[in-house]
Amino acid sequence: MKIGIPIPSLLLLITALIFPCDMANSEPSQEHPLGNGIVTLYRPDKDERATFAYRDKNGAYDRDALVEIAHFFRCRLTDEEHEISPKLIELLDAMEDHFDAPEIQLISGYRSPLRNSIMSARSRRVAKKSLHTEGMAADIKIAGISNRRIRSFAYRLGRGGVGYYGQKSFVHVDTGPVRTWGWMPPALAGRRLAGTQK
Repeated sequence: MKIGIPIPSLLLLITALIFPCDMANSEPSQEHPLGNGIVTLYRPDKDERATFAYRDKNGAYDRDALVEIAHFFRCRLTDEEHEISPKLIELLDAMEDHFDAPEIQLISGYRSPLRNSIMSARSRRVAKKSLHTEGMAADIKIAGISNRRIRSFAYRLGRGGVGYYGQKSFVHVDTGPVRTWGWMPPALAGRRLAGTQK
């Protein structure tokens, strides 16, 4: 009698061996750490760095700090400002704390409608109704941390979309619906492969 491994199970095993780090805890976490209320951001395009104490120990937001963050996130093209979602700030804060990073590099924050329309006309990868235009998205990097690790942790938090644009580029995070593009969490990839077997 031959003893074999069912094809769906074999595919999941292969996926786990190829992506051992991403496979662990690849499902969105049910925990929602909000960070410690203090986040340091750096903008390479303007060589600006600032630390924001945006939430007190009782969970109340500091309105002045949120205004300062909105200025920091201003559009790269027009310098227009827009209110930034506190949930996005807390997401960046949680990532900074998780990786024990000194700062989060903000590659792109708020986008004015003009800048977004220009970008979407140049590339199909840019959504015409991007959450960047609503102050709900950020493209980020963390020095010393691979983009693969960043995307995996952001996905585990389960707080919004996670887009991957390559190891040498950046990771998109937002506070919209939970979804991914540019990559697929290993657990989901394994399920899709298993589902193709008749």
